[in-house]
Amino acid sequence: MLSIDDRLSQIIRELIGNGITLEQAVEAFEGKYIVAAMEANRGNITRASRLLGVHRNTLHNKLRSQTMLNGFAASTRVPRRRVTARSAKTATVREPARKSKSTRGK
Repeated sequence: MLSIDDRLSQIIRELIGNGITLEQAVEAFEGKYIVAAMEANRGNITRASRLLGVHRNTLHNKLRSQTMLNGFAASTRVPRRRVTARSAKTATVREPARKSKSTRGK
């Protein structure tokens, strides 16, 4: 079995041989890495960002800016539940917490 260094060396030689620039290689690698992290975390950006070791805002920005990730970012958005007048009326409203008798009037 090849070590990761050997496998990377093979990939790098192939990319250079095909005229791929460093910028193109980095963008492709980063995109694939982000997609793998997002899939492993079922689209949860916070968990994927922790796995990748970046702040979630950084991951959001990368998802927005990288052209190859734009379709993936759109497909991971969770549809928001629509609030209708009927569901808003039936929603449970919490009452504010009351002070206990021992703390009243102090």
